Amino acid sequence: MPRRTRRSSTDSSRSPERIQFARDQRATANQFSSDVWQMLRRGNMEGEKFRREVPEPPYTLDFVCFALKLVVEVDGSDHVTDQGIQHDAERDRFLQTLGYLILRVPGFEVLRDPSAVRKNIAQAVRKRRAALGMG
Repeated sequence: MPRRTRRSSTDSSRSPERIQFARDQRATANQFSSDVWQMLRRGNMEGEKFRREVPEPPYTLDFVCFALKLVVEVDGSDHVTDQGIQHDAERDRFLQTLGYLILRVPGFEVLRDPSAVRKNIAQAVRKRRAALGMG
């Protein structure tokens, strides 16, 4: 099993402000995010470890599997506005330059068909493993 390394404590993602923001986000998670977290936590998703509300300056990632560099974003209504779409596109481009693959999940879909959401995330995990030669 490969060793996992921790980020340097001088990393800007570890600033007290960013850590507090991530904690606040976890504490006030909406139903969509809470439901997706139940799908991902404790290795429930194909045995992969996900973390939630992780600072990746200048952004905070909803859910991330560092081993696969896979980000799962749960999009609420603010993501379907022109401004939200533009912001998400800029954010996705930035994260892609860091090697992340981003999977966007519409929040309403989490409530409407959680089984399909789980299946889509599992498929993304398997595809990402294959793309990285891990499975």
